[in-house]
Amino acid sequence: MDDVTKSLNVRLAHNLADGHCFLHAVAFQLNEILNTLQAYEFLMKAIETESRTNKNHYTNFIDEDSGRLDLLVHKYLHDKISDHAAGDLIPQITSNALQKPIHIYSERDGGIWKTIVHSKTPQNINKSPLLVHLKDYHYSALIKEKMHPLIKLQRPDD
Repeated sequence: MDDVTKSLNVRLAHNLADGHCFLHAVAFQLNEILNTLQAYEFLMKAIETESRTNKNHYTNFIDEDSGRLDLLVHKYLHDKISDHAAGDLIPQITSNALQKPIHIYSERDGGIWKTIVHSKTPQNINKSPLLVHLKDYHYSALIKEKMHPLIKLQRPDD
């Protein structure tokens, strides 16, 4: 992962492992505008609104056994239950809600895999993406060096 962080000029910022690690990783990057708590609360509302107002975009990805999308998203956001179908949709819902692409760098099977989650708004493909790291089912933020000049973030092998 060190090669990836160097090539992107980012640092790995570890965040809470409380069931909302993906949300924390994204919110941490939004705090250029809002503080982290405000960004987290904004993000939760944005995801809830996006999943409710555009549920027809997501219901095809949920089977009958999983239940209704609104209940699954509610369980994820308010009960931090992410071991269901809605948890897999959260990156896509988040990308659509923020109208920003999300690049997920996953460490698995001895390699680094990049997944690009595009928002449904085509003109936003060229926007600067949010960068997250996934390892062992835990998301962390990949923070551009210039975003947080007062915070010394550690590389995993430092």
